Amino acid sequence: MKSKIVTLSLILALFSVSSCEDVLEEVPLDFVAPENFYTNATEARIASYSLYNTLVNRNSYNVALWKLNDYATNALDGGANNNNIQLDEFTYDANFVEVNYWNEAYQAILRANIILENVPDINMGETEKNGILAEARAIRGWHYFNLVRLFGDVPLRTEVQITRAEAANNPRVDKEIIYDLIFEDLAFAENNLPLDYPSSEVGRATRGAAKTMLAIVHLTRGEFQQARDKAQEVMNLGVYELMADYRDVYDPDTKNNAEHILSAQYQKFRVGAWFESILSPAGSVPCGFNQGTVNREWYDEFPDTYRKEISVMTTFVSDAGDSVEYDRPHVKKYIAWSQLDRGGCFSGENNFPILRYAEVLLIFAEAENEVSGPTPAAYEAINAIRQRARTWPDGTEDIAALPDLAGLSQDEFREAVYRERELELCFEAHGWFDLVRTGRLIEVNQAAGKTNVSETHLLYPVPQSAIDLNTALTQNPGYN
Repeated sequence: MKSKIVTLSLILALFSVSSCEDVLEEVPLDFVAPENFYTNATEARIASYSLYNTLVNRNSYNVALWKLNDYATNALDGGANNNNIQLDEFTYDANFVEVNYWNEAYQAILRANIILENVPDINMGETEKNGILAEARAIRGWHYFNLVRLFGDVPLRTEVQITRAEAANNPRVDKEIIYDLIFEDLAFAENNLPLDYPSSEVGRATRGAAKTMLAIVHLTRGEFQQARDKAQEVMNLGVYELMADYRDVYDPDTKNNAEHILSAQYQKFRVGAWFESILSPAGSVPCGFNQGTVNREWYDEFPDTYRKEISVMTTFVSDAGDSVEYDRPHVKKYIAWSQLDRGGCFSGENNFPILRYAEVLLIFAEAENEVSGPTPAAYEAINAIRQRARTWPDGTEDIAALPDLAGLSQDEFREAVYRERELELCFEAHGWFDLVRTGRLIEVNQAAGKTNVSETHLLYPVPQSAIDLNTALTQNPGYN
């Protein structure tokens, strides 16, 4: 019974894989049979590729995670879309579609558990074996981290569930127990993942990704010394750097560049970038849905720099000089500039940045300030972000609009880092997470006129569909 379920789950996963495309195109899937899977290194490697589909899907970074984060802030407005309005106005309930990230996360956890249960018995090189196990633990740890941030206490699953009774009676456990597993997973990952991969396998989790994940987990928990130290370790790897041109961070022609630590990988005709079509306005991309409506006050307060030019707009001007005027600001940063003539909806090939080096510098700056005050090292980190933000492709700088920081108190520096994260990482699935961890969700949203926000919204509701299937689940306060 157990073997059949494990094999079926994996084969279903394989047919939905959409990352590491170049590698998968070289592996014929029709050779996989239930009786002989998990017998060699190639099959273990294929199984690891299935993990990344849980990052690219609609219920993950392609739609759900950035919507849950960015509409529940002062940056985006709900516009005319009912789902977005529910997030914008904090009126969603347990049947809200975007909380189905829960299901995506547990699908990822299942895939990771299958790998962790079966790969150890394969006769293959220990370094590669441990690397594949580390990938599974990194992806499992990251999804568990998202789950506890979004929902609080959640069910713990570390083995492959083989009966309906077990799946239907899996209660929530204290999130500190989940955090124990997250730290175990990510520690194993940072010690066993490679620094990089061949170009044909770009997109897989690396040592730098695991260290960055740990830095973010520590920052979220207010463990500032550990967050600073992990960020410093990433900086010391000598692998990552800021792209000189802010647009290159997002353009498909320059994706998987030296700033990207881990990205959800998108490709036309496999899984395209839905977020490009959804957030971009009509007239800018082949299929713009006008859902990236930016709050006017937030737009007006965005410093007039090159970063603003790339991030948001009221006028779209193509590389050919054609222009479209809009009556309100829209998100601009995900326009696939090199593919504007491709045609088709949901077909952008721009990746979604899950972890990038700019955030590492901001983590270091914030944590260093909390540990030691605004030291020269903290200023150097945040000012590197600001310098890139104000620098145009021809090298000119809008210094007056965004000068280097200096002479701040610890409190002033803290607020400056919060603001810099808000601008640098806007629309990248950070907003709600940041507001909750810094205790500002209610204050910031009420100031933006979102009066329904309350302590209830410090967590999202557990999906009703999950409660219907698992009778041991309880709902978060305020959503019953």
